[in-house]
Amino acid sequence: MPGVDPDVALHRLHVDPLFHPIKQRKRTFNEEKNLAIREEVANLLKAGAIPELQFPSWIATVVLVKKPNNKW
Repeated sequence: MPGVDPDVALHRLHVDPLFHPIKQRKRTFNEEKNLAIREEVANLLKAGAIPELQFPSWIATVVLVKKPNNKW
């Protein structure tokens, strides 16, 4: 993550090159959940926590968990 010293936090995903990418089926969400997803992705992109990718070979569906304050 930009601005974070690698001595504090570092993440690497070690994937065996022999494994083939798996794409999960696209799920549909209601408008409330879609809005929460769009807001969270925008926040993560703005913070530099995630990069924007075009046509990634590994795709996972979003899992939403409602917080005790009823926010996603």
